[in-house]
Amino acid sequence: MKLSTIEYSELDGTAQAWVLDRCTFAQKTLLVGKNASGKSRTLRVIFGLANHLAGILPPTSSATYNCTFKDADREYSYHCMMNEGHVLAEVLRADNKILLERGIGGVGKILAEKIDGGVHIDFQTPTTEFAAVARRDSIQHPFLEPLYQWASAVRYFQFGSNIGKDHFAHFIQNGPPLDERNQASVVPLFRTAKKDFEEKFINNLINDMGSLDYHLESVDIGPPVSFAAPQEIAQVVGLRVKETDLTGLTDQVSMSQGMYRVLSLLININYFQLKNTGSCILIDDIGEGLDFDRSCRLVGLLRKKSEDSNLQIIISTNDRFVMNEVPLDEWSIIQRKGSHVKFRNIQNSKEIFENFKFTGLSNFSFLELDVLNAPVDEEA
Repeated sequence: MKLSTIEYSELDGTAQAWVLDRCTFAQKTLLVGKNASGKSRTLRVIFGLANHLAGILPPTSSATYNCTFKDADREYSYHCMMNEGHVLAEVLRADNKILLERGIGGVGKILAEKIDGGVHIDFQTPTTEFAAVARRDSIQHPFLEPLYQWASAVRYFQFGSNIGKDHFAHFIQNGPPLDERNQASVVPLFRTAKKDFEEKFINNLINDMGSLDYHLESVDIGPPVSFAAPQEIAQVVGLRVKETDLTGLTDQVSMSQGMYRVLSLLININYFQLKNTGSCILIDDIGEGLDFDRSCRLVGLLRKKSEDSNLQIIISTNDRFVMNEVPLDEWSIIQRKGSHVKFRNIQNSKEIFENFKFTGLSNFSFLELDVLNAPVDEEA
């Protein structure tokens, strides 16, 4: 399942109100815009929706979602309205057919596919729960599973952060399960990926790093080598690599911030790619901390992986080099006026996007020259 569109509003009628107009997403989408235009917040809205539908995040204070998804040949639409921690309304449709609908008090109807060939039955779900989660039943309501699977597979990375560079691991018997959604859980994720996919995972990772001019002989986890761990944590392990032009190991502490960010992101990406679960990958501020050449190569690598797999990749940036690497067809430009955010792309502004391609200017110039808001020459 892939996210196709999303609309969102929160705290309507208050000084803290925030509105996202309808935004469309493809297999690969680049969110671009000026600083403070709403790029990061848009990604957080998507991740918040996923956390709701995965049963991780309960209803929040005041928010409304309207979104659509594509699953094979079927189109789903999901609407949810919540206030003060309670769900006020929730509707799920597939190809315009209502599958689930609930309103005030949690009372509603849901399609039961195995009863008399498919009938809508009454139900009541607590208003503090989402019916799309609470009513999951792969026999009677199998249409809820794709929504749950999508939500469970969404991953959010803040590329400008350390992405777990200061997090080591201490593995114990019967320890807590791996939290794949935590971007700092890179060491446990690497351990799981290596166990599940063995040399294929390692080889893919080394090849990907090499394509970005990080040439490695090996990648593994083990005790840090750049410092002596205190006795009480002597068994901690972290990432460490053998670079081809160095005789010793480089651990995650001594790695450059840029190299570590790339390595940690690619560990996650390769794991999800090998799992083949159709993950939706959200990456904020891609290329932050990298030189322009590596930024462009990384974006090109991610776009290629998206084309070759079930990964839907939604990236945000205001880096001119990244913008020039990605075709305008994959752009979605964010424009904010006050607390109202609008999105312009080739779907809703096709003529402007198509005409610009004939100017010979760089993609970045499309944003720099504010082409979308340029006055129209009536005599042309």
